[in-house]
Amino acid sequence: MVLSTPLQSISECFVRRNKMFSKDYNYFMDCVQRALQLPIRSRCAELTLRLDRASLQELHNCFPILLDSIFGTQGTPCWGLRAITERDGEDYRQLNHFLSPRGPLFNLIYRLLKDPNIKYEFPLSFLPVKIKQLLEAPSGHPFYSELVNTNPQTKQCRSLLLNPFDYYFFHFAYHLINPWQQRAGSAVTSWNTVYYCLCCDYILHFLPIDPAAKIHPEIYYNGSPRTPGGAYSNLREDPAGINLRSHHPRNEIWRSETVLTVFTDIWLYNDSVVSQPATTTDINYAFSSSAMRLYYNELPTGEYMRIVRVLLKQLHAFSDSAKCDDTYLCELKKISIPMIQGKFYVFIRNLIYKWPLDGSFRLVLELWLTYIQPWRYPASNLIKRLVKQDGNPDAEDITLGANQLQMSPTIEHLPFIANNLLCYVAIFEQLLPRFMRVDLVSPKMSLMLYRISKVFDQPNLPSLLREVEQCLENGQSSSPKHKNYAGWGNHITLPTYPAPFSGRLGNISLRNSPMGPSDHKWASITRQKIFELEGPNFTYRPLFANPPAHEVYELLVQIKKSIGYAQNLIANKEQEEKVLYSGFWGSIKYFLQSPVSTDDFTLDDRRKVPVYLEVAFNNLREMFAINEEIIVDEVEPVPTSNGNEFEMSGDFKFLTPEKVRQRLKTIRYDGDPDLEPIKSTECTFMVRALYQLATKVNENFGPTFYQLYHNPTYWGRFARQILMAPVTVHNYDKTALGSPRVSVHLPPRISFRCCASFKFIRYFILGALIAWLIFGYRFDAYLFTITSSYLLYKMLKAIPKNSPNSTRHGYPTQGFGNISFSDSF
Repeated sequence: MVLSTPLQSISECFVRRNKMFSKDYNYFMDCVQRALQLPIRSRCAELTLRLDRASLQELHNCFPILLDSIFGTQGTPCWGLRAITERDGEDYRQLNHFLSPRGPLFNLIYRLLKDPNIKYEFPLSFLPVKIKQLLEAPSGHPFYSELVNTNPQTKQCRSLLLNPFDYYFFHFAYHLINPWQQRAGSAVTSWNTVYYCLCCDYILHFLPIDPAAKIHPEIYYNGSPRTPGGAYSNLREDPAGINLRSHHPRNEIWRSETVLTVFTDIWLYNDSVVSQPATTTDINYAFSSSAMRLYYNELPTGEYMRIVRVLLKQLHAFSDSAKCDDTYLCELKKISIPMIQGKFYVFIRNLIYKWPLDGSFRLVLELWLTYIQPWRYPASNLIKRLVKQDGNPDAEDITLGANQLQMSPTIEHLPFIANNLLCYVAIFEQLLPRFMRVDLVSPKMSLMLYRISKVFDQPNLPSLLREVEQCLENGQSSSPKHKNYAGWGNHITLPTYPAPFSGRLGNISLRNSPMGPSDHKWASITRQKIFELEGPNFTYRPLFANPPAHEVYELLVQIKKSIGYAQNLIANKEQEEKVLYSGFWGSIKYFLQSPVSTDDFTLDDRRKVPVYLEVAFNNLREMFAINEEIIVDEVEPVPTSNGNEFEMSGDFKFLTPEKVRQRLKTIRYDGDPDLEPIKSTECTFMVRALYQLATKVNENFGPTFYQLYHNPTYWGRFARQILMAPVTVHNYDKTALGSPRVSVHLPPRISFRCCASFKFIRYFILGALIAWLIFGYRFDAYLFTITSSYLLYKMLKAIPKNSPNSTRHGYPTQGFGNISFSDSF
């Protein structure tokens, strides 16, 4: 008998424990993998149950797998956060709950935070180029300095080493710009997706306006704080002087700091907007996959624009609430707007430069107008309530203004205007040529021009802008002289264009304009901001010069011409409707027949255009103090069949609205007829439902249809009366470089799209009513009669006519062997 030593017993016990742990871990991971294959509503419930019962080690190992499944970071199928909307019902609610700030996933994150040694690597390839440049800079970055994972031998940055909370938000923010997910986001027409709602929840939860609000749960994170000498070094220490880590201000604000920095850096430094690959490595990586090519070629989606706009609104209120905040979050609130000023300016300027001249530009315009109007998003009501309760003396003056709140700028907004002067003036000047190149008769374009003029003509805003510009103009020997635009760009903000204003005499140069002692205090601030954003070679062009810029007069002339065009167009359309629907039979036709019009806008929309343009015209004149009359030569409209085309000057060197209309006449749809965009004369629901029905029928009976269609007998002729003829259509493969045009051959098939028109539906319902009221037919009998009559009519048409000459059809005969189609018709 061999006796085991105590050391052997301990070793055997340790081996058994490892086997048991390995068995339990494998079982847990198998359960998680099975849960990830379930439908959304069952998946969230099952994962919640499994995660609650798991150990810390099991959660540590499954967390990256779970995030990769949720966001599909590497191009794998994701949970569809940008595709699921409120219309999806239970799936939408389950995802919102599972990923909410107090939901099961964040419970998992906060459990992992209890161990400060749990870190995850985030690849640098997912970061925008600008952030990677900041990481490689010698000075580093205050937020990323403690997150960089450096190779000890080469001293190069390999990745970011993140705690679970930071790791989640880097993935969440990257999901919006991930090239693999751009197609899913752009295909969704509804903006109220799960991702959009989660963004709103995270922004409101982690960037609270109310100083009394706590970011729950209140946790103590034992990880190393950010570098104290960085941008957040002004955060106040504990007033009692208690030197405890649990009372460190970092523990109060680190989650807000992460959300603010990650969202603004990743979304505003997006490479598809603000830059191109800067190094050979980045260029090779960009063209190594189709996803990266999409990454640099596609514009942000509408969802992207709305999310950034929500963030800007909250940041304005977040910053404004610092006036009555004495918590640790106060310092972060004070620097929230300054830290995004430069990022947003470069982002919006490049976005305007790249955006097409169409109605979708409204998204970009509203984003810009949101940023330059911080007075529209104050925390006044909150401040008023706090003063009544706590009697904060610092907010006394603010309360007086809150009682008479006006949605217009005041003198307290002068620092913001001075720091963001380029965002007002340079962007406005960038938009002037844009509105000269669009059709202002379009309701969408006229509305955008109206919005800009209304914002810039607000009380006090022109005077505040003039005051800041006057600071820059002091010391100049003469007033600025304007010349025509030769393009608007700069080597810093618009990489593809040089700075066009550097050689203009009389403008304000940043290199040769020393400030005098009498200048306002905002001059140095403004000059420093212009130098940081545009460089030393940039020449600032004042907006409020005397006389105003020539482009302003050109735009006013264009607006006045467009007012006349719009009024003529409205008169022509009203006359057309009056003639078409006049009299008794015209009234019946108006009720039964859907309006036939090639116009994308209704008459009511057209009637708003002259009003918008007239208000914009008056606002611009008032804004630039133009008192002289704007004289416009009368241009007679060219009579057309649809009253939608007018003669315009041919002096333009660019594509005019008239040339656009001429090109539209030659455009023909050459895709699948069943997939043609739904027209205004068709019922959307019926088009989609009948397409699904036809698709099912063609899938089940496609081979039969093919044989019948090519049958030379009578039944073949009958099938050719009902089925759609084979045709070659053309599509554009957007997954390949250059989006090549490819041909697709469609076989004989059934199509029900003609039954989806409003005209057919009206006649069908009218016939059913007549059959029921006069002949007493039920609906099934009426439907049988109509179908039988249609088939009988087609059978009669299939009878061949006597002809001495044989007739040949025009469809291809390749692949049909020796079958002869002579006289088959």
